[in-house]
Amino acid sequence: MLHFRRKFSSGVTTLSWGPDHGKGASDNKDVVLLRPELLAIRALKGVQMEGLEKNILKEIRQGNQRGDQEELVAKAAKELWQAASKTVCSAEWSEEEGLLRFRGKIYVPRNADLQRRVVSLCHDTKVAEHPRRWKTLELVSRDYWWLQISRYIGQYVSTCDLYLRTKPTRQAPVSELHPL
Repeated sequence: MLHFRRKFSSGVTTLSWGPDHGKGASDNKDVVLLRPELLAIRALKGVQMEGLEKNILKEIRQGNQRGDQEELVAKAAKELWQAASKTVCSAEWSEEEGLLRFRGKIYVPRNADLQRRVVSLCHDTKVAEHPRRWKTLELVSRDYWWLQISRYIGQYVSTCDLYLRTKPTRQAPVSELHPL
């Protein structure tokens, strides 16, 4: 038995390509299936602060105007508001719309009630479902910053009544008691 190699034609066969189809050289020229404007990120388009967060931002502005900042923050803010001295602090600090920002995050002045409300905004919502310490820290620190934020959130979560009642147990189940 001898094996002969068949020569296949390069391209399509006469059965699949009719005489009215043309050569097919430029049939997809200037055809766009997904336009770039459909792929643009529009997550924050038209987002407006409303409700609790709008009130919190208003109080943060008022606190910054009153000078409720810690000494370190007040010094950095003073350098920022003074002449065009570009130090390391002024490169990290900025101000827009009356809000003092540290590395792009809104600085929350030293006000226990205001800090509690900011953490509550991220921890006590039905969507967040009372997350643990590090998840709450991640959610809060996406937009806000203050000195010792991690310590404050740790204390807040460890004293949250609903979190303490619903957190998962990490211990093995207790076995039945046997009489002596």
